[in-house]
Amino acid sequence: MKGHVPTHAELADRMVAKLFEKRLPRDGDRILYPGIGTGPFALAVSQFCNEHDVPEPAGVGIELDPDRIETARDRLQDANVEIERREFLRELSNLGEFRYVVGNPPYVPIEGLDEEEKERYRAQFDVANGRFDLFALFFEQALGVLADDGRLVFVTPEKFEYTEATTPLRRLMTEYHVEEIEHLQEDAFDGHITFPTVTTIQNRSGDETRIVRRDGTEDTVVLPTDGGSWASTLRETRSETLESDVTLGEVTERISCGVATGADSVFVTDESEVPPQLDDWTYPTTSGRQLRINDGPYSNQVFICPYNEDGRLPPEDELGAFGDWAEMHRDRLEDRSCVEKGKQVWYGWHENPPLQDILQPKIVCKDVADEPAFWADREGSVVPRHSVYYLVPADHVDLKEMLDYLNSEPARAWIESHAQKAHNDFYRLQSKMLTDLPVPEEWGKSYQTTLV
Repeated sequence: MKGHVPTHAELADRMVAKLFEKRLPRDGDRILYPGIGTGPFALAVSQFCNEHDVPEPAGVGIELDPDRIETARDRLQDANVEIERREFLRELSNLGEFRYVVGNPPYVPIEGLDEEEKERYRAQFDVANGRFDLFALFFEQALGVLADDGRLVFVTPEKFEYTEATTPLRRLMTEYHVEEIEHLQEDAFDGHITFPTVTTIQNRSGDETRIVRRDGTEDTVVLPTDGGSWASTLRETRSETLESDVTLGEVTERISCGVATGADSVFVTDESEVPPQLDDWTYPTTSGRQLRINDGPYSNQVFICPYNEDGRLPPEDELGAFGDWAEMHRDRLEDRSCVEKGKQVWYGWHENPPLQDILQPKIVCKDVADEPAFWADREGSVVPRHSVYYLVPADHVDLKEMLDYLNSEPARAWIESHAQKAHNDFYRLQSKMLTDLPVPEEWGKSYQTTLV
């Protein structure tokens, strides 16, 4: 199974302790190791049982990789476990039920799967939704063989708590008792930044979930059961909850990330270095990093842009001075994947920019930030790069009023409670999350008035 990330012994020991907490093994118990790898969990179980003088459950390990199987069998000669070479995400009805399940499922996003795999998984698993990850499928498969009152402990990325794709997984989990969610430090796995989370689930009814955060704080919460994001429930918010039926997406014309050229080193330059004959082919631009440095979107850099103001890409025989300049960079521009795959002409950007929307007064923000912050492009002249998100207010909403609201404490707290996490505990300010941000009710009322 691809996506294998080895589990170090200390973490395996901690997870096994959770597995057996107030539920010590008894004679006849069985334990399942999905994707057993080289056997860290089976080894930890064997050691726990020896140290606590309790029976070691009869183990079944599932693994597809022959080299890992060989290593596991060598390490586990004294353990009570049988290892089967098979794919865990195939039919498991012949395995029976297990009182315990423990493991570290593979982390493989949908981009790492071929078309046959995607089709098979979508047909087989309820949680194979949207841009699913294999670890979500492991949850569904493992819970399906968990005995009544049995317990499962998995370590996975935390993103199942809030992504759109894992909505069915959250619904599935709350059909059981999610006993605990512990957030590990982001670098818990050497060489991987995964924001790992240890989830403990028991096959019984129960509402309260213990939350252990990375900063050491703890809470007991009741998780939403409708599949909605758990982020605001699990994170510690620092201000009041926003209550409004009107969202940012309803009072903006557009919320999008900036343009991608596939060759910023060619198309982006300092304004002072633009050849005079290209002055009419440029727009001011900013990156996310420059937003912070300049405290706003007005930098000294420009895009050399082949597009008309309506976003139309002129034919090559109408390029004039731009065509002469672009020809000097033709090899580099033709080397881009969008050109090689036939999705774009050689002098176009990676994607055609919606300039009619972009060239309006708007609000911009970094796509990844240590704290949410927003700035205004009141002139509507800046074409933001791909590391910047831009919001175009609807006609009836004042730009300054929207900017002040987005930078207010309640809005920032809401964003920090709902945004996905990036490296170093930064926040990802993505369009779906921004679209769902509650905004003042009167903005919606003003909109209804304009419709009348």
